[in-house]
Amino acid sequence: MAAVMSGFSGVDTWLFLVINRSLQNPLFDLLMPILSTKRYVLLPAAVAVLMLMVWGGKRMWLVLAAGVLAVSLSDLGANLIKAELHRPRPCHVIADMRLLMGCTQSFSLPSNHASNMFAIATVGWLGFRRWRWVLLLLASGVAYSRVYVGVHYPGDVLVGALWGAGIGWACTACTKHVLPGWFGATHPEASGKPGESRPWQHSRDPEGKTRSLP
Repeated sequence: MAAVMSGFSGVDTWLFLVINRSLQNPLFDLLMPILSTKRYVLLPAAVAVLMLMVWGGKRMWLVLAAGVLAVSLSDLGANLIKAELHRPRPCHVIADMRLLMGCTQSFSLPSNHASNMFAIATVGWLGFRRWRWVLLLLASGVAYSRVYVGVHYPGDVLVGALWGAGIGWACTACTKHVLPGWFGATHPEASGKPGESRPWQHSRDPEGKTRSLP
């Protein structure tokens, strides 16, 4: 087991240095610290949440509630895992790395940024139809940025992403189970008005094939 962990740590360190040093470029030097800084995303996130609350209908309130619950549980769980594993951040142990932002004293595994972003991205993926790719790309960008700026290993963000995605899926599944008619059981695109949704119906054509009716 020790040999396996040592091998994993070696690959993780090598991949960290590839991303942090070999793949550096002026554009990412500007963009990645922005993606890694929470205050830069608070205003766009608040505007997006407000728009969903006003125009998304009652179903979007449930999606947002599931997202808030998922992020809360994901963040709490990631902190508990960090406290057990005690893995130091690469910015504290690798001398020849590039550090583009502050290096905190908290432990490294898993990444809370990756965990929280993939928790909300998973809820969005399962709850939305239109903008879910945007959430997935944003979560991936934030996770990558944590390695690029030098504060996490790739393994940290991978474990964080898997943890957050699992929590997001569990929160969505529980919400669907408790309120099956409100969350995920309808197709908003079937309605011509924002916030409205209608259940899809199925019928068979003369050849016996199933088709959907609005």
